Amino acid sequence: MLFGPASDPASLKFLRPIRELICQEGYAVVNDTDSEHRQEVCYSVGLTDKGLPELIAGMEDFTEFPQGSPGMLHHLARMLLARGGSYGEGDIFEFHGQWVRLVPETLYKAQCDVNLGLYGPKFSLLQVVPCSPNPTERKKVQPVCLN
Repeated sequence: MLFGPASDPASLKFLRPIRELICQEGYAVVNDTDSEHRQEVCYSVGLTDKGLPELIAGMEDFTEFPQGSPGMLHHLARMLLARGGSYGEGDIFEFHGQWVRLVPETLYKAQCDVNLGLYGPKFSLLQVVPCSPNPTERKKVQPVCLN
């Protein structure tokens, strides 16, 4: 695990294409798994550059969405940026027929290697979870965690 932005040549070479994508698109979506392959997630990278929280979602949470969780996260990030990037903890959004809620996430932050390589620990993270059409009622969801 990195404790500060990457500075070694191998890490910088690995991060270069991701930085280029962030420069082109404003963000990138990374698919990842923890070191023991217990939890697959996808997360955004590059929103921190705009002063915004990064987003993370469990791969199993949006299997009904076209292209699954990575597709959902891509569309959500694009929509949030198009709306001016005003979002935060507890916000609820509907898009493409899917309701989602943004909740704080800290346990999986240490596994977001690309964000750690770019920003060190200085980024915030919100988990995107499905919620019911009645946004005050939560659908069954597993929080992203290490156990």
